[in-house]
Amino acid sequence: MTIFRSDALKALRHWLEPLMTVVVVLIAVRLLWLGVFRPSWVYGLMGLVLALVAGTLFNLALIRLRLVSSGEAVGIVEVRERNIVYFAPHMGGDISLEGLDKIVISPSKSGSYNWVLYASGQPPLIIPFNARGADRLLHAFSALPGLSLERLNKALKADRNVMHIVWQRPQ
Repeated sequence: MTIFRSDALKALRHWLEPLMTVVVVLIAVRLLWLGVFRPSWVYGLMGLVLALVAGTLFNLALIRLRLVSSGEAVGIVEVRERNIVYFAPHMGGDISLEGLDKIVISPSKSGSYNWVLYASGQPPLIIPFNARGADRLLHAFSALPGLSLERLNKALKADRNVMHIVWQRPQ
């Protein structure tokens, strides 16, 4: 028997990465404060560098938080040896990262988003953001040349009724 409720632990795990970066930002602020009020350029420099790194990591954590969801949609996503496999009753399939031509973020009817993966000679593979294992896709996509988390973030903040191309293979 656990002390904490399972939904509370699930929420804590969901927010753990941003919370940890906030803790690092607070440590950086403390070091900056020590650098100013105890004239020490070492503390000030360490605090500044740590604040810049933690701020960047916090921004990335928020982007990943938006992309990772609860895993309540139909289907399971697996990433095996640069091959993305989506097991679903009707629209499952697989696609290799080498054969991937384009990645699109598309709004779904449920209010969430879908990944739409295009490869030549195959029908598009549509994977809901909240499918179980879909959080592994972002790690798999990081191997693609030119994929920008900033472009993903802009697509998630933009008009919800439009499909957004977030990556396309260079010609």
